[in-house]
Amino acid sequence: MSHSFTAFTPQDALEASQRLVARRRGVPMYVSLRSASAPDDAATGRGDTSTGSPHPADVELAEAFSVARSQLEAPGEEETLIRALQALAYAGLGPDRVPPSASTPAGRTPTTPLSTSLPVPLSADPGISARGTESDLRDGHFLRVVNYHNTPASWKDKLVAELRGYAEDFETVDVADLDRFAETGVWHKARPGLLPVFYEGYRDNYDVAAAACEEAGVIGWFFVCTAFVDTPVDAQYDYALAHRIKLVPENPRGERLAMSWDEIADLHRRGHVVTPHTASHALARKVLAPEDIEREVVEPKRLMDQATGGSAFCTAWLEGTSWTGETAADRALVEAGYRFVFSNTMVQRLPS
Repeated sequence: MSHSFTAFTPQDALEASQRLVARRRGVPMYVSLRSASAPDDAATGRGDTSTGSPHPADVELAEAFSVARSQLEAPGEEETLIRALQALAYAGLGPDRVPPSASTPAGRTPTTPLSTSLPVPLSADPGISARGTESDLRDGHFLRVVNYHNTPASWKDKLVAELRGYAEDFETVDVADLDRFAETGVWHKARPGLLPVFYEGYRDNYDVAAAACEEAGVIGWFFVCTAFVDTPVDAQYDYALAHRIKLVPENPRGERLAMSWDEIADLHRRGHVVTPHTASHALARKVLAPEDIEREVVEPKRLMDQATGGSAFCTAWLEGTSWTGETAADRALVEAGYRFVFSNTMVQRLPS
């Protein structure tokens, strides 16, 4: 295996990533890219799923995942997968990473053709399993994500440097890129793709992170808790504490801590992806009644679309619950017009 996967043991890489979590810094993660419905073979021309050999870099990543999973077992399959993917991502995307070569894919790239065979369609399996994740990695159906939360002003220089490093090694994924990747199963740019994601909708994401993204030349993905935005300024500190919106010392009581709707609209105009993260940082398992679904699923998209003049592209639940299509909240996501759901171990394209 390449140096990226041997510079750390899985346990060391996991512990290094967990230190980033504890410090509220950007945390790299690999996630599967899947479809939430079976592909229409007649429409896509993908009835033949034979492909030639997987790309060696994808095979290597899948093998490294298998090793990491065997060494980082936790109670529950999902937690084990999260640990393995987190450790793997730290090794591949963290500060000591080896820069990828032009032939290293985020999915298969035109610069590294495998054969004239058609690509494997995205998995439509909503299940969380080692076998499914390893298959996604081997097929090149995965995304590189770096997850951020607060971004106070004191971090700006380090954030700019970090994002510039990512810009040197990766292509920022935008909405059109993700749509195309999900439709074809093939990454279409020469360099691997990466998404810098900023959660909750902090004011410092607007003041600091967006400016840092632009200075570094990358597109930011901003997932906003819309009820946090609508909370009166003098109540935002307590609202954050009550809704698991974590604060740092530079988020003081009494000052505005959430973005405003004007700032959200401005992010959209500047070319960033800005989209809801529910209203109140809700857990999917607690969004059951029709009024809960209206508040946490439907209204956030309506408010976001009204502010931006666009159509909110995706969403995510607190604790990263994946989409199964079995709950009323899942069905409401489709009816509301969301196209993707981000979760702990996968990004899923929803049925249209």
